[in-house]
Amino acid sequence: MINFRFHIVSLIAVFLALAVGIVFGATVVNRVIVDRLNDRIDRVEKNAERRKAESDELRGQVSQLQGYIDGSQDFAVTGRLNGVTLATLATRGVNEDAVVKTVELAQKAGARAPGVIWLEEKLTLSDNGALRQLGETLGRPNESARATRDAAWGSLANRLAAGNARGAGRDLLSVLADDGYISFQPVGNQGNNFSLADFPAGDVRVLLVDGTDGKIASNEVLAPLTNSLVANRLPVVAGEVFVEKDGGPDRGAMLTPIRTNDGLAQTVSTVDDLDLVEGRVGSVLALGDLSRNVVGQYGYGTGAKTSIPEWSTQ
Repeated sequence: MINFRFHIVSLIAVFLALAVGIVFGATVVNRVIVDRLNDRIDRVEKNAERRKAESDELRGQVSQLQGYIDGSQDFAVTGRLNGVTLATLATRGVNEDAVVKTVELAQKAGARAPGVIWLEEKLTLSDNGALRQLGETLGRPNESARATRDAAWGSLANRLAAGNARGAGRDLLSVLADDGYISFQPVGNQGNNFSLADFPAGDVRVLLVDGTDGKIASNEVLAPLTNSLVANRLPVVAGEVFVEKDGGPDRGAMLTPIRTNDGLAQTVSTVDDLDLVEGRVGSVLALGDLSRNVVGQYGYGTGAKTSIPEWSTQ
């Protein structure tokens, strides 16, 4: 006769069997899972090693190409700006090294390029004192910041085109520098003992540089100043020094008001990569091409048509 003790023993035996099965089954399953995971890890490691090797190879190729560009830039621009006077205007805040290197390259191309005229942050006219002072200098007091700044662009463009009218009072460039609206940075030997009052007229071409880090809003500089320069019959290349930022504008976006303006796009060349060697070369070649009435939109950003001006003999 089966008693209660027999049931207890049977139940214990069943649970022991289940426990043993689970333990052995889990061991087998875990080994299979581990083997599969190890296989996947091995494949990932091999893929990573292959990608790294490809990346190293590409990096080496880029380095070789960059070395070629660096080594050939002087040759590419030789003689392109012989006899040309270059006025380089740059918004304070953009990468100084990129601007200075562009001026140095223009000098190697034969230009008279003594340095950089920096458009200082004071030109934002964000305080009443700066606004009033500039208005009085220009003979246009009590006007808005925009109207006063636009008048300053017009006067600046006229001064670059006409030169210093000796005997007609203090030179505008000198006055603006003394008041802190602009400053002059000499570059190389050409900048030695040079003053803004000596800036000549004649065959003057203008390189206007703005960028992502400019201290003055781009819509207050590029298009209005370019319009004033063109109105004074000055050949212009507008350049952008790009810095990539989260939520910032795309490369070339700052030049859009020029590139999309039918009038300006036909007379003003633009270069959106002065932060790169090829952009600096492109800007010098574009300045040279203006003598042949060749205008283009260069770089890699929005609105660019080709990366660099086509090679031509002059």
